[in-house]
Amino acid sequence: MSSCNCARLGTLNYSRHSSGRLARYGARTTQVAKRYASSAAALKPKRTITSQASVPEVLTALHKTSAFLPRILPRGGDAAQETQSVEFWDELLDKARDSLSAASVDRVARVVVYGYNRNSGAEELVSALLQEPFASEPMTKSIQNRGVPAQTDLIIRYATRSSPTFIFVIELNAPRSDPSASDPASKFLTLQSSWLQQFPLPIELHELRNSQQSRSKIASQLFSADIPIIVCNPLTTSLEKLFSDTSLPLHHPNAILVLTSSAISSYADIVNQYHIPPTLRVLSVDPTEALQGLDSIRSNPGSSLAVQRYQDSFTHSGIPDVTSSIAQSLSLHELDTFKSLRTQTATYILQASLSACRVELYEAGQEAERVKSRVSQLRDQTSALQEGIHTEAFGSNDGRVVQDAIAQAKQIVQPTMDRLTWWRLLWKVDDIADIVTSSVNRAWCRRLEDQLIFLSGRLSSNQDNLAAKGKQALLDSPQGSYFRSSILQNAVAQLERSPKYHMTYDALTEPIYIRRNQLLYPTNMLHSTAQRVTIGMGGSVISGFGIAWAGWAGQLGLLGVYGPGMETESAVGLGLLTTSFGIRWAVGRWERAKKRWWKDWDRVGQGLERDLKVSLDRTVQNQVAVVPIAVCEGIGKLVSQRESEMKTLTEELSVLDKDAHRIISSPP
Repeated sequence: MSSCNCARLGTLNYSRHSSGRLARYGARTTQVAKRYASSAAALKPKRTITSQASVPEVLTALHKTSAFLPRILPRGGDAAQETQSVEFWDELLDKARDSLSAASVDRVARVVVYGYNRNSGAEELVSALLQEPFASEPMTKSIQNRGVPAQTDLIIRYATRSSPTFIFVIELNAPRSDPSASDPASKFLTLQSSWLQQFPLPIELHELRNSQQSRSKIASQLFSADIPIIVCNPLTTSLEKLFSDTSLPLHHPNAILVLTSSAISSYADIVNQYHIPPTLRVLSVDPTEALQGLDSIRSNPGSSLAVQRYQDSFTHSGIPDVTSSIAQSLSLHELDTFKSLRTQTATYILQASLSACRVELYEAGQEAERVKSRVSQLRDQTSALQEGIHTEAFGSNDGRVVQDAIAQAKQIVQPTMDRLTWWRLLWKVDDIADIVTSSVNRAWCRRLEDQLIFLSGRLSSNQDNLAAKGKQALLDSPQGSYFRSSILQNAVAQLERSPKYHMTYDALTEPIYIRRNQLLYPTNMLHSTAQRVTIGMGGSVISGFGIAWAGWAGQLGLLGVYGPGMETESAVGLGLLTTSFGIRWAVGRWERAKKRWWKDWDRVGQGLERDLKVSLDRTVQNQVAVVPIAVCEGIGKLVSQRESEMKTLTEELSVLDKDAHRIISSPP
């Protein structure tokens, strides 16, 4: 793995300042160069790849994906979700299209180095890659002092001029032809470093140093890189957090993860603990050790021990592994120059954007499941309240609350009806309706009425609780969520402001009043019967007395030819018979009238329980639980619509996935 690094030592373009050192150690340097040059030839990849897909195919796929993204990905959002927004991926797809559509493809490979956390060692890694053991003092200082100002991203290129040895150029406005340098905060450092020239393709090194940039800006530069290098110190940031960060292009085919701590010593340790992408190269590097080796050879350039110490430190630090990995990625595109490399980067951005769509669809499905769970809980709470109200109002399944109330009222009214005998009708006939109505009003389900009034007060409190839970179910979804519907919130607000929404004390007792009023008609009929009975009974009594008097008067000759023509005894007997028959008829008629009234009482009482249950259900549905029911129905419709949309989008995403895989797997 040290071949690239030490081969670099043998191919350096030394300046005039190092000519004396080369004269003294030329033999050893030449020997080292030959040894590592042969190793580099042995380790160099033997195959190259051409662009697997034509540029028009990739451009077509990019255009289709750009048109598809706004249908799934959200716009804007908080900083934590910037890399999941449609603006972020639109920008990346535009960069990919520009890089493929340009008349002359930018003939440089973009290698981006990003320090994931503080003390990651990214700056030391770049210094170790660029510095040379026998470089001139000005070049060494320019590399060491490149971090001024510290919050400036650097784009490091090879200086094509033959002299001087290095050139330091700062450009505040990067050329448009360079899509990676669109940030005006980026500055250029051009120098004649042999490390930049040892690869199959020319490269430029992007060092992301501006930690104040937004997360999406950093992610955009990493995703659009040809070779992203992520530097992390696992002692200060857990690898679990790193591997779960979607703003890192860990699935990039050329991605390199550099761990600058010895806490995890091997790639096998990473694989055993974390699920990492199969294409990700994980390297354990100690750039500080490499810099110490460079310092040792600079401090004592005439010592063979210093040269050996430099070689050992540089090789053991793992810096050659980074160089070798970059060279291996670029060597695959050697024959096609940059066309294959740009196509590979564009294809990866295409895959990453589709992967972001899959993540968004998955999260949307999970959100829909969570919403359905909340709606189900709300429905269960509403059903439990309804069952509890029924139990409290009417008792358990075998309860007889209403029947007992009717029976108790009957016991109270019964003495009043019993006192209304036929002989009391003579002086109370005009008061029958008032007497019976007053007795019914005093006795009709009074205790049940009090219980229902008390229950209405409790239902008002339950109504407030359920309304709060229903509105909370709407607000549980984050701002901008598909399920946080302003229309549904407005509908709920209108329900709460409706005049019929608020509970009144007689909300549950209306059936009692209605059924009690239904007894007015039977009572009036009883009153009419009492009047007719009284008149009939009085008529029969008068008729009996009239017949008896007519018989007596006929015997005395008082009626002349108009006499009845019967004996007095017969007339008196007939009169008494008529009177008794009239009284008997009146008694029977009155008793039958009271029996009919009691039948009407039973009929009205039997319908009361049914009416109370219907009224209770209606009150719960239209008042107590109207808000949660409306919320459940509204969210249920939204869930159905969302699931239907996700099904359609999943099918379309599957078609785009197939096209992307076909492009990747198409033969050269």
